[in-house]
Amino acid sequence: MGRRVADRARIVAEEMGAELRLVHVLEPLKEAMIEPGLADIMRRHQRSEAQALAEWCRSRASVGVELEVVKGSPSWELASRAKQADLVVVGSSSIDVFNAGPVTRRVARKATSDILVVRRQPRVPYRRILAAVDFSEASRLAVERALRLFPEADITVLYSLPSRFDPILADAGLFPEEVDASRGARLEAAGDRMAEFAQGWGGDLRTVVADGPATETIDEVVRRRNADLVVVGSRGATATRMVLLGSVAEGIVIHAPCDVLVARSPATFRRP
Repeated sequence: MGRRVADRARIVAEEMGAELRLVHVLEPLKEAMIEPGLADIMRRHQRSEAQALAEWCRSRASVGVELEVVKGSPSWELASRAKQADLVVVGSSSIDVFNAGPVTRRVARKATSDILVVRRQPRVPYRRILAAVDFSEASRLAVERALRLFPEADITVLYSLPSRFDPILADAGLFPEEVDASRGARLEAAGDRMAEFAQGWGGDLRTVVADGPATETIDEVVRRRNADLVVVGSRGATATRMVLLGSVAEGIVIHAPCDVLVARSPATFRRP
């Protein structure tokens, strides 16, 4: 996974013309009760592996590649360094690539820069991108980010019409025919809203309005279009200075079957 992350970061850095900094965080060993001698052996091995990965990345890169090895909490150290980065690239999980691990989730929640979560083995720049939108300003910025970072990619914009309100309408006394009619009208309205949302980008985008929960429809469209990246917008900062993904965005980070880019929106909160 570390090699996947480094190689995808290299590809993106070359597209952006940016420098690449590889960060390897050495976690504290005190709670694991590892003897000092064994801990020293482990640390030397970790540093050696990090240096070997950096050399491998440099041999393939056309941009500058630096290596930083630090001690501390991985999520804290990465979120802290995100303040000076345009993009933070992390792996989904070293154990199960189809789910985002706890470190990745915490970095996605806390970091103030854009976050790219890598699942798949990188071979070429992203070619088919799916931008999940809800017509908000955050999702508009996410589409703009995708167009700017990956101008050569085929980008599809997807809006998923929620289905969770239909049972409430049925419980409220509507006949099934009335619930279906209401849903059809909402799908038609969503199509109109999508056309309005996408018109500023001309013919640069494909658009899809799907019927169903976002995580399920995104999974279906990713597989149908063979997309290699999902782009989703985030919310801004709150009074606690934490960055919230929102439940839908976090679900996409955790469960999407391909790589995910979380595009940050500028924080609107101001302390009184």
